[in-house]
Amino acid sequence: MPQPLPAVIASDLHVVRGSTPILQGLTCAIPAGTCTAILGPNGCGKTTFTRTLTGQIFLTQGSVTVLGQTIGQTDIRALRRRIGIVNPTTDMAGTHFSGAVVDADLSAHQAVLTGFFGTVGLYDQPTDVQIHRADQVLQQVSLSHRRDLRFAYLSTGEQRRCLIARALVHEPELLILDEPTAGLDVAGREHVLATIEKILSQPSPPTVLFITHHVEELSPRTAQVLLMRDGRITHAGPPQDVITPETLTATFGCKVFVKRLHGRYWLEVLPEAWLDLLR
Repeated sequence: MPQPLPAVIASDLHVVRGSTPILQGLTCAIPAGTCTAILGPNGCGKTTFTRTLTGQIFLTQGSVTVLGQTIGQTDIRALRRRIGIVNPTTDMAGTHFSGAVVDADLSAHQAVLTGFFGTVGLYDQPTDVQIHRADQVLQQVSLSHRRDLRFAYLSTGEQRRCLIARALVHEPELLILDEPTAGLDVAGREHVLATIEKILSQPSPPTVLFITHHVEELSPRTAQVLLMRDGRITHAGPPQDVITPETLTATFGCKVFVKRLHGRYWLEVLPEAWLDLLR
């Protein structure tokens, strides 16, 4: 049986803004129907890479194919309807795209419905089928009990799960989660991670691209890890091959130790490393 084509293929990808190189020869493939995690420090180009996948940032050099479509040679609006994205750390409201900040006066249910229309407010009349689908995904992210509560009154963790539901509502083939746990407390973070695990455990999950700084957040179902530094992929492969003290120390510029426990990875930084960081 032939293997499906990768959901994403990036080849010699360069993005330069002014005189500043952001991506420098990035090359990778993201298998379809699996979870790939990208780990790297702030400013290494993780978010820039995800924006090339949705045509929000133009390439300086190289090529990117997403869900069989080559960026720059396809109808980007049609492609975006096949992608769900959650980027809570960046105000993307001006793009009217699936990861944008929603109108805080909407109810949780209405906020999810905006995912059908790619808007920040609910300006269209949803169909009965769409209303039912929004209820389904609210249940999937364990927010049915918050259905009619204003988005502004949800806790920060609940808002993140609502945005995930919004990204899922139109059944995307590719789901991009760009630091979905940023700024959350432990309970909020674990709620989001449990939600992602639930998505991945489905019989036919979407391809998930998970962006994070923290190995602790990786799902045990993660099939591939990409380590990024200075706009390049430095390591790629299964988590057990890529997540080592040596590779993470090189990636983050800080001496670390790492262990695996109950299917999850845990990072440790000893106080002695602080002296090296301050020299």
